[in-house]
Amino acid sequence: MTVKKKVPKTPSKNTIPAPVLTESGRMVAYSDAIFSIALTLMALEIKIPHPEEIGGSSLLFALLERWPSFLSFFISFMIITVVWTNHHTIFRHVKYVDHNLMILNNLLLLNVIFIPFCSEMLGEYMLQDDTNAKFAVFLYGAWIAIGGIPFNLVWRYGVKKKELLSPESDPIEIQKITSHFIKGPYIYAFVTILSFLNIWLSIIGFGILILFFLVPTAWLLRKK
Repeated sequence: MTVKKKVPKTPSKNTIPAPVLTESGRMVAYSDAIFSIALTLMALEIKIPHPEEIGGSSLLFALLERWPSFLSFFISFMIITVVWTNHHTIFRHVKYVDHNLMILNNLLLLNVIFIPFCSEMLGEYMLQDDTNAKFAVFLYGAWIAIGGIPFNLVWRYGVKKKELLSPESDPIEIQKITSHFIKGPYIYAFVTILSFLNIWLSIIGFGILILFFLVPTAWLLRKK
């Protein structure tokens, strides 16, 4: 009597390997570092008036003359703060990341790290002739609006993949946040186009949108 040996089954060649998942903590820490660098770069753009530049004028008057740089810094600081705050909202629900989500997140960070350049241009040309001022405001707003695209892609990809979601995530809460985030690129694009009519319509609009995307998000996340 012969005994047949059991041969271990080999995986099929057509089998697709499962994606490698890692906890989101490391990627969030890396993202926080990029946000910090962007904010630091903006602070370094504000130049201190040198004594030979102000001559016999007062230092206070020289600083007041640079108010456009301070205004562009404040607006950009708050916009990056809003993105950073909502970025943490994303990864309160998305607990794991895969390769695709890492790529999408880095596209978002590419947008964030370039904001200081647009901010400096806005502060430098805000009070210049009409054409250059409009272009500076348009470039600034367009870049912020474009940043809403990878931001929404990170959110939508993360919440649609069940294996990436936190077990405590509430589907109703996710739906509310989705409808809130998707408005960003469209509203920023509209406010940016207003610069062709008057640059101050866009600049004031940027300030209003900071409140719109900072405060209501906190309201949406309130526990019932």
